[in-house]
Amino acid sequence: MIEGVDEGLVPSRNWLAAPPSVTAVIVCRNGAGWLPQVLDALASLAHLPQAVVAVDVSSTDQTREILARYLHPASIRTAPPGTGFGDAVRVALEGSAPTDWVWLLHDDSAPGPDALAHLLDQATQSEDIGIAGPKLREWPSLKRLLEVGVTISGTGARETGLERGEPDQGQHDRPRDVLAVSTAGMLVRRRVLEDLGGFDPRLPLFFDDIDLGWRAARRGYRVRVAPSSVFFHVEAAATGLRPGSLAPRPRREMRRAATYTLLANASRPGFFWQSVRLFLGTLLRALVLLLAKAPREAADEIFGVLAVYRRPFAMLAARRRRAAAARVDARSVRERLLPSPLIPYRHGLDALGELVNTLVGPAPEMTGRRAAVELRPEDDDEELPTTGSYLSRHPWLTTMLVLTLVAFVASRSVIGSGFLMGGALLPAPDGAGAWWSFFTAGSHDVSIGSDVPAPGYVVPLALLATLLGGNADLAVSIVVLAGALLAALTAHRLGRRLFASPGVRLWWGATYGLLVATSGALVQGRIGTVVALAAAPAIVNSAYLLMTRPRVTDGLRLGLWLTLATAFAPVTYLLAAGPLLVAGAILLRRRGWPSIATALLLPWLLLGSWMWRRALDPGAWWWEAGRANADVGDLDPPTWQLALGHAGGPGIATYATAGLLLLGVLALLRRETRSAVLVAWATGLWVLGWASFGAGATFTDGISGGPVWVGVPATLWIAALAAAAGSAADGLHGRLADRPVRRRAFAVLVVLALVGPAVALTWWAVRGDGDPLERGTPDEIPAYLAARAEDGRSTLVLTGTREEGVTQRVVSGDGTRLGDEAVMPSPEDLRSLDVDVRLLLSNPSTGVLERLGSYGIQSIYLPAPANPDLVDALEAAPGLEPSGSPEGSRVWTFTVAGEPHEPPSSAVRPWVARGQLALLLVAVVVAAPGRAREVR
Repeated sequence: MIEGVDEGLVPSRNWLAAPPSVTAVIVCRNGAGWLPQVLDALASLAHLPQAVVAVDVSSTDQTREILARYLHPASIRTAPPGTGFGDAVRVALEGSAPTDWVWLLHDDSAPGPDALAHLLDQATQSEDIGIAGPKLREWPSLKRLLEVGVTISGTGARETGLERGEPDQGQHDRPRDVLAVSTAGMLVRRRVLEDLGGFDPRLPLFFDDIDLGWRAARRGYRVRVAPSSVFFHVEAAATGLRPGSLAPRPRREMRRAATYTLLANASRPGFFWQSVRLFLGTLLRALVLLLAKAPREAADEIFGVLAVYRRPFAMLAARRRRAAAARVDARSVRERLLPSPLIPYRHGLDALGELVNTLVGPAPEMTGRRAAVELRPEDDDEELPTTGSYLSRHPWLTTMLVLTLVAFVASRSVIGSGFLMGGALLPAPDGAGAWWSFFTAGSHDVSIGSDVPAPGYVVPLALLATLLGGNADLAVSIVVLAGALLAALTAHRLGRRLFASPGVRLWWGATYGLLVATSGALVQGRIGTVVALAAAPAIVNSAYLLMTRPRVTDGLRLGLWLTLATAFAPVTYLLAAGPLLVAGAILLRRRGWPSIATALLLPWLLLGSWMWRRALDPGAWWWEAGRANADVGDLDPPTWQLALGHAGGPGIATYATAGLLLLGVLALLRRETRSAVLVAWATGLWVLGWASFGAGATFTDGISGGPVWVGVPATLWIAALAAAAGSAADGLHGRLADRPVRRRAFAVLVVLALVGPAVALTWWAVRGDGDPLERGTPDEIPAYLAARAEDGRSTLVLTGTREEGVTQRVVSGDGTRLGDEAVMPSPEDLRSLDVDVRLLLSNPSTGVLERLGSYGIQSIYLPAPANPDLVDALEAAPGLEPSGSPEGSRVWTFTVAGEPHEPPSSAVRPWVARGQLALLLVAVVVAAPGRAREVR
């Protein structure tokens, strides 16, 4: 007998005055492993069926002997090999005494003690109820839900409305009409079964229940689910656990059955639409499965659908039979009982989210239908609260909603039209295509021309912009303005591996997200820091897994995350490489070095010469994506500010991290968690050392230079202290249950831990993300000069004075866009141009203008306020003509032209870039999680 069913109160049962007759039909096929428990449960029912008939479909195990021990020989039937479920039911009912109801059972599904009585409670309420079914729970777990009624989506997926692994907590216990119920426990009126012609023989194993329920609904009968009736189901055929199954390839048979069911029951207009949709959708799913390294499943998808398409006359005959029997409009059934057309797309987004989650922190390996999850011991007993509102039962979701709301409020001044820019952030190009062509180009139309390789960070931005319909600015806006939210998500994912307490995980994830939001990176437009900090928890998560299970694929996954962070903030590579090498030497020794080498070498391969340039010029490690000099003031924070994780500049919540610093120190006092705390401290001191080394310095990488921004290591220093505090607090509350004094001290520390994030949250909302970050239009040069760039004309922009020095730059188009800053010509390439500019201001001549014109320069612009000495010098230059200009500025256009020079170009670079993209695709496919071998 199956235990663990809470039957609750027994309703009033008027049908007991004249109990309807019921015949139970058990269909068996090599189910000896479960059959004794099924028969024991059947014999223990509070209300027994009048007759029990078993059909053995040529079992080769002990099924026949087990049936003989429980049932009279006259109640046992035999069916030939290959008999489907519906045909086996026909065999059982032939020669059996007629009864009001037929109760269908599988040899791997056991009823709860009062299952039949609860089914009759619902089935006897109305004469138009033709079918009733139970709630299915997973056997042997007993608590996880499988189905509470079922329907089918437009793509042929079996739609239950349940989350994977959802526990039964009574949340789906309302009886209701549904499209179908499982044949495992289905109670069907015998006259209805005969009126419908039984099960379709072309559905011997899967989707026969949905097809029968669909036909019943079209015939005018109701299908009712009775959740108080509980069945436990192994689903041996679907999971491949049944030996000698009719479906040696369950997935292929399920796709065939789903396609047949959808097309046979679709309305006339819907039939043609579904035929095209299923065919195209199958090709798309097969492609995704191939990318997920599941060629067997991809073949099952294709051949399952083709098995239906290659027999069109059989399909047309099935549709004619259904149309002749229908008494209810197909549209009415669709509106009442079929799921929303958006369901498949929601599942697609869920699948994409699962893939991202797996890459952020690798998901557990799947075996069969259940996950072999590597959990902390405490996790086994964790369950969500069963009372209260939805948000109270999902605290992390509530936290993310609060953070999202605050992020929206904080970005109030930078939401609108125009481009997001300011500080270190340059405006995005006009579309994703500009980034793709920029990355693969052999020459760049910046300044006087350049053949410097494009930075690697434009690839993920271009990919995101492509997914957003080509909107490059929207991609940048999401990354910058939602960067703190992304960081909170990756940190919470890491917290699930580091901490056992859900409260500590929640605090750690929210705190980390707020550290990113108040580090100054958002306000200063430092997209490199934002991405690096969002990727940092994923790097740690992947490294943690690699240390416990060193495989090359894990090394690739870690290498991809490291490449992403390095492309935006190169110093991240140095911060990660040291601890990774030390951890590998201590924990893995020789066996893990191939994986570690893979992770550390992949960025060099994917980023190419852009990465190698850092090895030749160490200062370039500090140059993140965007302007080298953000012009945000002093970036040399005093020691006390650096200890608080502040890198300098605007947008920093100065004292919000003081509590975390104190908690990190106090974490060293707990002896039980000291090893984990010391690891966090060692990591924190490593990154703090880099922050101290870079703070106040300047860098030059051969193209540009500026003050060093140490936002990445400074923020990671405080994050490490927060991790130390979380490790010390993990599980501490339960250990202080009988120590009131220490519990009060612990309560004080909890308040201290919450004050810092609360202050940061409030400060973020009040201060906002603006200034210097803003939204506007690029205005390096007047608009009409930018329009001339379409003809290949550039503008020479001069700033400064003769006494203090004149700075020149050549502007193509309407100004520098994100990515251009990294491919500017080097000072050596600009030396001849500098000489000509000096001659222009000291001894102007037509020859000088012709040489400038050879670079494509056709105008000179002095931004406001234009220096009078420079104005006088240019007014005297032959070949220059004054032009209209904004107030306070001056513009001259050339009246002479020089011989155009050929800008530098690399014939090899486009091929190298395409090779890098191909290598990236291969690495992502290999590192992506393999498709779980499951069909459910």
